Amino acid sequence: MVTIGTWNVGGRVPYDDLQIDEWLCTEEPADVYILGFQEVVALNAGNVLGAEDTRPIPKWEAIIRRTLNKSLQPERKFKCHSAPSSPIMRTSSAPDPPADEIGVPEVEMGRNLPSGIGDSVAFKRQELSEVTSLGKKIQLKRIYGIDSDSRLDWPEHSLDKPPQFLSSSTKLRKVFSSSARMGFDWMEKPLILTSQSLALGCGLNRVYRSSGNLGLIWPEQQEESEVIDSLSDASDELSDEEEDPSSEILEGTCENGVSRECLKARARYVRIVSKQMVGIYVSVWVRKALRRHINNLKVSPVGVGIMGYMGNKGSVSVSMTLFQTRLCFVCSHLTSGQKEGDQQRRNSDVCEILRRTRFSSVFDAGQPQTIPSHDQIFWFGDLNYRLNMLDIDVRKLVEGKKWNELKNSDQLCIELRSGNIFDGWKEGVIEFPPTYKYEINSHRYVGENPKEGEKKRSPAWCDRILWLGKGVKQLSYKRAEIRLSDHRPVNSIFLIEVEVFDHRKLQRALNFKNDGVLFEDFLEEESDSDMRVESFTDIRESLF
Repeated sequence: MVTIGTWNVGGRVPYDDLQIDEWLCTEEPADVYILGFQEVVALNAGNVLGAEDTRPIPKWEAIIRRTLNKSLQPERKFKCHSAPSSPIMRTSSAPDPPADEIGVPEVEMGRNLPSGIGDSVAFKRQELSEVTSLGKKIQLKRIYGIDSDSRLDWPEHSLDKPPQFLSSSTKLRKVFSSSARMGFDWMEKPLILTSQSLALGCGLNRVYRSSGNLGLIWPEQQEESEVIDSLSDASDELSDEEEDPSSEILEGTCENGVSRECLKARARYVRIVSKQMVGIYVSVWVRKALRRHINNLKVSPVGVGIMGYMGNKGSVSVSMTLFQTRLCFVCSHLTSGQKEGDQQRRNSDVCEILRRTRFSSVFDAGQPQTIPSHDQIFWFGDLNYRLNMLDIDVRKLVEGKKWNELKNSDQLCIELRSGNIFDGWKEGVIEFPPTYKYEINSHRYVGENPKEGEKKRSPAWCDRILWLGKGVKQLSYKRAEIRLSDHRPVNSIFLIEVEVFDHRKLQRALNFKNDGVLFEDFLEEESDSDMRVESFTDIRESLF
């Protein structure tokens, strides 16, 4: 499955705890996520004509990564493995065990002692303390075989500094416990700290207890336990993260006692490509097991804004090959406005994007160089098409949820029917309210409570997702109720069919050639069957 999302965030920087699960449809996990943003930075003169502002990008990337891999982050749990509490110190609410169980007489401690007892009370307390200490010693020795008289209650060396005789390359496991038992638990497995993980500087939480022992497990003993030492494996599998702008947030920090590098190495989804052009930003994420089947990644930005070339309006397109199927994703932000002639300007933007988008050079023969040369194409973003209807009529139909009547006046629907632009393209059934224009952090459209000097904006379906090509089935088309900006994000889930080369038939062909059978004759017989079409539902069985 492929999930495509588009969102005009209006130049607003996301807050750290922003929840986008609804937008990404995490309840129905997809294999590929293509997320497009518009106005990721404010479209002012400084951002359009000056240097590109990339500051919001790491925050968005961190939120996406956290959302897609959320289930991998272990919940904070506290477990204490210690010796049972002494019956001497139990409260009256707990049942007392028989006295002969630990070999000491029963002693009850009253909660309130009468006043005026004097020195006899101090003597009684001292005697009671000695009995309590004796009971604890007998209990520890009987249950665990520990002689508390010879036991070291606190290490002679500081816990912050390792003993001098240990080299930095030696792998040790530190155990801080109350009764010679380990009290650190993560995913029900012990965590072994190696020199490599310690070098990350992420600083695991330390727990000091009054009767703690320091246990050192040498490398020969580590074979008996599962060792979490996959930090170095992440570099090969996540090489694309080296240039990830959001990795600055993840490095050198820890969450719930687990290094972020560990979470990266165990991530289900990885980012394979991303590109920003002024306010337009595209980020593509795939399942980790699927990434090796993606090739020929290329990006092509096209600006159609100021003077016809600036990046305040335009598109960022991504081309890639999934197995043997050529896919293209176009994220665009077209000319805004509801005046006469604005619709034609949007149509002109689409024509310019189709004409000027180029992916390959003359040296990449056989690879798609334009948008239409792909097998399956998805076009999404803030297309800015409006409703050809009076504002008062639009609001009445929106209030009554008369979506079909509204779509009869929708400019994009009219263009799709006429074939003037987006000829042959398809769009799913719209069964959600217009996504533009809302008051910030509100469910009300702008204009419901008119303010002096405020521009009048009629509700419209500005944010859309279209597709072109065979083997594409739309499973859902909806919006998410996130009130960060004046637009509501839109998402769509697709089930696509891809061509997968049959390596078994190729092997048969090679075997026949070795046996003297003409290779050309075999290929001619098998030319119609050496490729098979599969959906992600079939492919997932062999990959995941």
